[in-house]
Amino acid sequence: MENEGTIAIPIIGYIIALISPIIGLLYGAALVFFKKETPLYQKHGRFIIYFAILVFIISFIIRMAIR
Repeated sequence: MENEGTIAIPIIGYIIALISPIIGLLYGAALVFFKKETPLYQKHGRFIIYFAILVFIISFIIRMAIR
């Protein structure tokens, strides 16, 4: 039970990924690679990485459409 973790850490990661995808990507990678003992962080770390990439692609498409 001690390795369950708290849900606040992944929620902060999603918010960071939404605001700054590059920092969110690093945050998600840190959860995946450095928090291996906690499955909750592993799972959400991968999702934060995917979410950061998606936000980056969407923002890139919007920026190109505005020009």
